[in-house]
Amino acid sequence: MRELTKGSAEEYPRELNTLERTLLLWVLPEDRLGYAEYRRSVEDWKVVATGRRGDGNYILAADGHIPDLESPLTHLFAFGVVELGSGDLSVSVRERTAEQLEFEIAGPAVEDSVSVFEGTRCWTYSDWSPSRPCPRCGRALREVDMSTTSGRQLVLALCAPDQRLWVYDARSGVNRPIPVTSFYNELMLQSEVQDRTVALNARRLFTDIGAFSDAALTRAFSTYNKLRTTVPLENPLVLTSAKKAGWLQRQPRGSRRT
Repeated sequence: MRELTKGSAEEYPRELNTLERTLLLWVLPEDRLGYAEYRRSVEDWKVVATGRRGDGNYILAADGHIPDLESPLTHLFAFGVVELGSGDLSVSVRERTAEQLEFEIAGPAVEDSVSVFEGTRCWTYSDWSPSRPCPRCGRALREVDMSTTSGRQLVLALCAPDQRLWVYDARSGVNRPIPVTSFYNELMLQSEVQDRTVALNARRLFTDIGAFSDAALTRAFSTYNKLRTTVPLENPLVLTSAKKAGWLQRQPRGSRRT
């Protein structure tokens, strides 16, 4: 549902409107170093094109930049929701490239952009910190402490009720969402699971969350991050071996599933 703008009637380049600027700066917290570059793009760049998803999906870039609408979409970088009485207003920001930044704002039309947060519940993964509850549901999370060989600290956070996961980088303060299916695939490969009813059912990551050790989840993230870099790391993560837990112990051992 995209009722906020009418892309077909717009001319580019244009300035961000007040609502867009307010929402984008909200999901890119000022007090966290890793979001600073993104905030500068919001402040300095203009909307130069409609994205591939249509109204509500836009490309920010410097004047004169020819938008790239052909390359694969970059990773989701920041996400938040403002829960209005008329429906949820979602804000998504994708990973910035050197030349452009893609965002999407979808939901009911908002007339008063200045008071969009007044009397509403709003949440974003961007301002989460370890030991705090899930921003969306308010419940406790499964947290996995990880560190690189140089001592850089990361935390993998998993919310079973919402079936979402993200990784917190202590150095930058950034929380990066991770696609569940892609991560689960790496977990199954690392665990050498042969049973297809298990290996292809990504929901088990949350319904059987206690079956996975911290070591197994860390190894899965390490492999995932090498293949689909989410957090650029100068040094590898510290990895340890661990026995498989729960139903994983009952899976036959053998070569990895391909």
